[in-house]
Amino acid sequence: MDRAPAHSSPNAPPDRGVTATEWLWLTVAILLGLAVRIPFFRIPMVADEGGYAYATRGWVNGTGVLYDDLWISRPQGIFFVYAGIFDLLGSGTIALRFAAWIAAALTTAAVWGLTRALVSPRAGIVAAFVFALLSASPALEGYTANAEIFMGAPAALVALWLYRVGATGWSGGQLVAIGVLIGIASSLKPSGAVMYLVAIAYIWMCGTRRPESDIDRRVLVRRTLQVSGGVAIVAILSLIHGWYLGWNDFIYATVTYRLTAQSAATVGLEHHIAAIVRLIGRSWNVIALILVMVALLHRHRLRISRDGDSARYRILHWPGWPRPASMLRIMRRTKEMGHTQAQRWLLLRLWLAASILGISIGGDWWSHYLIQLTAPLAIWLAAAFDRVWPTLSRVARRRVAPLLLALLVGPYWVLALGTPEDMAQNLFDHPGIPAQEAVARYLQQQTEPGARIYVAFDQASIYYIADRLPAYRHLYDQELRGIPSSYSDLITIIRSPGRPEYIVGTRQPGPFADNSRAFWDEVGEFYDLDVTIEGVPIYRDKSVAPT
Repeated sequence: MDRAPAHSSPNAPPDRGVTATEWLWLTVAILLGLAVRIPFFRIPMVADEGGYAYATRGWVNGTGVLYDDLWISRPQGIFFVYAGIFDLLGSGTIALRFAAWIAAALTTAAVWGLTRALVSPRAGIVAAFVFALLSASPALEGYTANAEIFMGAPAALVALWLYRVGATGWSGGQLVAIGVLIGIASSLKPSGAVMYLVAIAYIWMCGTRRPESDIDRRVLVRRTLQVSGGVAIVAILSLIHGWYLGWNDFIYATVTYRLTAQSAATVGLEHHIAAIVRLIGRSWNVIALILVMVALLHRHRLRISRDGDSARYRILHWPGWPRPASMLRIMRRTKEMGHTQAQRWLLLRLWLAASILGISIGGDWWSHYLIQLTAPLAIWLAAAFDRVWPTLSRVARRRVAPLLLALLVGPYWVLALGTPEDMAQNLFDHPGIPAQEAVARYLQQQTEPGARIYVAFDQASIYYIADRLPAYRHLYDQELRGIPSSYSDLITIIRSPGRPEYIVGTRQPGPFADNSRAFWDEVGEFYDLDVTIEGVPIYRDKSVAPT
């Protein structure tokens, strides 16, 4: 065991016991996270939920093989989670989203605990409420059972545990456990691997915390190996399971495909710019929150500077963005300062930076990627609020409080639309999503179990709800765009005698250069328009008799 005595600091918040009032407010924040999700429980499944659910059902029922005919470019963690939900809660949309709230509740508790330790009990409660609202935001698809929600819990626990182990002594066993949590987060969502960078950077930048000696690099290496060992435990188990499933298919789906076909490095600058602009449009309230708080902090910083205490403010109290100079200063002063506020802010800064890196890895910049940023962002917002609020005048508070609250709850205006169908119509650019349950029911009525259908070119949830097999194993338009042979494969399938009985047109042009015109030409030759449901056309193979 590798321990160093914990050094107290006059800048560190005193160790306080948790009061009954704090537990009450934390419970309210967790229940708020459920309350704001409940109205969205009946919103139709999104494509990611449908794909995970479809692959999990086929895997647990033995009707398919992960990464073969059940092909999704994700590690196994999310499928284990979905399988557990099926066993414990059920397989419907409500069960999946209730389970997502349970994961969010764990994250809320971790956010509260870390903020309370970093700042104050009041800031901890503020952070819990901010996270509850941000993480469930309809603008971020936070109410869904996306992988980001489940990955957020172990990631937040990693941050909390890192703080605790750094403050109380670098226990080798706890560092291994932190590594296991990082491995779990990565198996749920590959971008969870950025928490490994956070852990290693924090270990090395905090040093040994022994003021009387120089940093012992052998100690830092040992701590790094302990965290890495925990990550390796999960990785080895994942690889063993991948070997059992089929080594080549597993490695291609979880590693090779992402590196060669769908990542930030495989898309051009124009794609990045367009995706980031779309992200900004969807997450306007988050960006506005940050800008308002930065403006308030800047005002406070100028006031501190006028009082002649700017240097102390910058080093100890500024919960802002990581700058290389401040990082190096923290490293140089570690031996002198012990486990000070500077080091604790370092953890938050690393977490914020790593979360942005994780968001950018895929290159698609979908709004739900921001869910993994909501935990460290909630802590930062609460810390800034705790610093600024006491300095505001009564008039300023009357202006700032409603503005911040409006920005937090702004995206929830869609609740005023009333019905799930109307909310779905407003929330999604995909025109087929509001109609997908009706479409799935129709296909289920018209086909026998085991029949093959094709949804052009997304909406894997239709396969899951209809309980029918896809004609092509790649379920998402991003995969079709990234795999060079996908277009010719689809056309070959349409021309073959074993073509799908029905094709659903989701009123999207598709991912191909000619707006999928060649595909639809083939559909016109071999299929008739059978029915249109809420504007979504369904085509029937001409060789299949109408019912």
